[in-house]
Amino acid sequence: MTSTSSKANARISGLCGHLWLDGRFRAGWLRWKSGRLSEIGKGKPVEEQAEGLLDLGKAKILPGFVDTLLHGFAGVDCGEGTARELQRMSVALAGTGVTTAYAGFYPLDNPGYRRAAARWQAWKAVRGAARTRFAGWHLEGPFLPKTMRGALPAKALLAPNEVHAKRLVAACRGWLKLCTLAPELAGMEEAIDPLRDAGVLPMVGHTEATWLDCAALAATGPIGMTHLGNRMTAFTAREPGPLGFALAGHANWVGVIPDRVHVASENLAMWASQPAMQDCLMAMSDNLSHAGLAADDFEAGGQRLSRSGAVAVNAKGELGGTLDPLPELLLRAVRDGELSWAQAIRMGAEVPGRLVGDCGRLEEGLRADVLCLSEDEQEVDQVWVGGRPAVSAGGWRD
Repeated sequence: MTSTSSKANARISGLCGHLWLDGRFRAGWLRWKSGRLSEIGKGKPVEEQAEGLLDLGKAKILPGFVDTLLHGFAGVDCGEGTARELQRMSVALAGTGVTTAYAGFYPLDNPGYRRAAARWQAWKAVRGAARTRFAGWHLEGPFLPKTMRGALPAKALLAPNEVHAKRLVAACRGWLKLCTLAPELAGMEEAIDPLRDAGVLPMVGHTEATWLDCAALAATGPIGMTHLGNRMTAFTAREPGPLGFALAGHANWVGVIPDRVHVASENLAMWASQPAMQDCLMAMSDNLSHAGLAADDFEAGGQRLSRSGAVAVNAKGELGGTLDPLPELLLRAVRDGELSWAQAIRMGAEVPGRLVGDCGRLEEGLRADVLCLSEDEQEVDQVWVGGRPAVSAGGWRD
């Protein structure tokens, strides 16, 4: 990643290059003010428009990526990091091109959530380098069957009911925004109302749910899917399950891990081309704490894991999460011809940006979260978060 001096960056109020506008890259320019995109134009800016703009030539400029499930990065676990560690993680993550994210949590007990909420509140007050904005938490659990928990720890899983749901919401102190759950569990109908009343989106995952279970949950309001095709009922001729429900376009938000290990390349390409999922399919990294590091062996989620390409596996060879940041996973799929630019940007920025509500597109009034690609288009070159330059991808290690 090329770097720009802090003095030069202080004078920059926008960019010109080849912007992702109206579904394609075209010559254009943008300007930001107070962290928001204030002007966007097509073609070369005239002289009076060009003041304060950094001319990136023919570089591709696109919206920052939005990761809806990220358990950690740069050696920091979202559920365990101190405020200082969370700052280090969010600064490092921003340099990769992930400008907004939901912090992924393994199931904890309620005191654990309260302690984590205090640390995240302290992180929120920290000032300093540009960093990834965390829009809230995405809990995988606690309302899941032990038979489908996968790499998640079993000790904090709970039976769903109204009391447990209210206590969970209270313990998270406003940070809980997405909750992966199993709709087939007895008592789930009692737990849903407290979650929805708190503005929490239920995400179907780690589940043995049938199509009808998904339909019953969807009847209560919008729903999502967590890492489609992983740890959920398989699609069969007699039972389409959550996968069929999503492919038919009945889920509002559908998360998929685009590493081409959790999901086969052919499925990733097919799902991205499925008309019914054009406006709901979103990429999620499922990054673990040691994502972004060169570590070959580490502990996460209570188990020993090792790197195998882009993913982490346990001693049995079972998948435990990913280790490369979301932009890298998606750019790799574009480079290899498995996703188009339109599909990668839609999945990685536009759709999850609509879920968050104020990012993911180069539009006036949205957050000035912008990145440009390297000349060979193989990697993220520079990043601005709210119009502020992020530390380079390697600089946070210095």
